[in-house]
Amino acid sequence: MAASLDRQAFFSAVRTQPFGGSLTQSQVDGMDAMLDMAPPDMGAAPLAYCLATAFDETGGAMIPRAENLNYTTAERIRAVWPSRFPTVASAVPYVRNPQGLANKVYGGRLGNTGPNDGWLFRGMGLVQATGKDNAIRATKRLRALGYLTPDQDLVATPELMLNPDIAAVMLFVGLSEGWYTGRKLSDYFGPGRENPTHARAMVNPDSNGPAIATIHGQFKAALVAAGHKPGAVTIAIPTPPITMRPLPAPDVVTPAVEAQTPVIGASTPAPSASWASRLPSALRRLFRVA
Repeated sequence: MAASLDRQAFFSAVRTQPFGGSLTQSQVDGMDAMLDMAPPDMGAAPLAYCLATAFDETGGAMIPRAENLNYTTAERIRAVWPSRFPTVASAVPYVRNPQGLANKVYGGRLGNTGPNDGWLFRGMGLVQATGKDNAIRATKRLRALGYLTPDQDLVATPELMLNPDIAAVMLFVGLSEGWYTGRKLSDYFGPGRENPTHARAMVNPDSNGPAIATIHGQFKAALVAAGHKPGAVTIAIPTPPITMRPLPAPDVVTPAVEAQTPVIGASTPAPSASWASRLPSALRRLFRVA
């Protein structure tokens, strides 16, 4: 069995914070996928940070997403990429032109060499991994860890990064190995150290660190309240590669429909208690983070 966790108690806690009082079924499904794939020996603090990163990168959806580049104003495009657009006028051709914008801002870098690579390798997954270089690295490592067969290739089929299980492994392995910026979980979490504010540097050197640190604290409190206890796997590990589960459809919660939206609460059955027992031994050894 994987790390001990009362999932109903966990979902009840996170429903209040950071989700503001309601959870959609797709959010529950997304977190279930992440908890299923979480390394069983990972401590509550780094696990909470991975969940907080997914929360921030997906806008709270908690399911893998492709980067939304459908900007509606030239002013906003220039604000996001000032070095790429010296004037508002230069951004006008890319308003409501997501493919053109992706190729403009990501083309010719991040390993993108083809004329449409900026679009094909725009941000995807739970960490919004961007660029062909990340797809090449992930393909090599996930094959080595047994999560992709030799004929599965994230470069040839970037949409595989939207599969919940693959996206979850990319989240945990990527942050543990420092794929995205060279910084990794063990730089910020371990015996005698816990620095969720500066841990944002693992993904993006932006100003979101304090906000993500707050979310990290909420996820960590929920894990502790739900009895999270890291431990070794004690049941047989199925032979990889992973089974591809379908991507959950995102739910939209509005006041008018919230009453009909599945949520986790006192009257809602708990999600199935499926546990992280699919990890090959090589991956379990990789993640001995306190």
